[in-house]
Amino acid sequence: MKNQRPLGLLIEGNATSSLVLRLPSIPEDLGPIKASAPRVARRLSNFLGAGYPVGTFEELESAKLILMRVPDLVLPRVINELCASGLPLKNLSFVLCESCLSNDALELLQSRGAWTATLMQVHTQRKSWFVIEGQLTAIRQIRRLLQRNDARAFDLRPGTKSLYFAAVTLAGILPIPLLAGAQQALRTAGISGNHLNTLLEEMSLEMFRTFSNGVRYQQQWSRMGCSPEISDSYLERLRVEYPQIGAVLDAQLALAAEIMAGEKQSVVTHASTP
Repeated sequence: MKNQRPLGLLIEGNATSSLVLRLPSIPEDLGPIKASAPRVARRLSNFLGAGYPVGTFEELESAKLILMRVPDLVLPRVINELCASGLPLKNLSFVLCESCLSNDALELLQSRGAWTATLMQVHTQRKSWFVIEGQLTAIRQIRRLLQRNDARAFDLRPGTKSLYFAAVTLAGILPIPLLAGAQQALRTAGISGNHLNTLLEEMSLEMFRTFSNGVRYQQQWSRMGCSPEISDSYLERLRVEYPQIGAVLDAQLALAAEIMAGEKQSVVTHASTP
């Protein structure tokens, strides 16, 4: 009989690239590994040097926490198979790992008494940062596992993974075309090579430092020391001589003004709410 281990694994497809499964304590904790094909479970067990393959869902019962590394498209099928099995789901914790899906995708497991959460890597230079969304019991269990491995976890309020998506898009994706525009402007102005990259990096860091200090969009252009008259003259010249860059600036400045007006209105509304 296998020794009882606190961690089980349910996988579909190739899981060898999983950052979660590379956490240092996984070999100490891992017990049963269930896959659609026994050879897949054996291969992963050999790759991790831990755990043991099982042939049925029922054999996952020996684990307190079950990590699910399942492609989004096949998750509904796997959940249906779980619920149709003889595995007693009540009070078991299931954590869907490295998926963009929200905890709502695990609602059927919740209805059978299981605790659920989702775990997703934060894509930064710090490879061991994660966000968690879900039910408190499952969150506590996966958090303990992460803390043992010096990984950092950020909890999302239930139902707010869409807001995390918005933050990632706004902070990590949408600025890229703007940085490309800044790069083009500097290159056209005669700055290139390492000097160009260094200048762009310092501009970006200064922007974030300014933002972190509570300074928001400034129409008076005080960061460059320009008066409104000078800034307007530069914008007009850009529209004529470099229309592509001028159009980008006009569009983004109009959008920034709209966003900041909405933020100010939100502050006023919250302040006036009893």
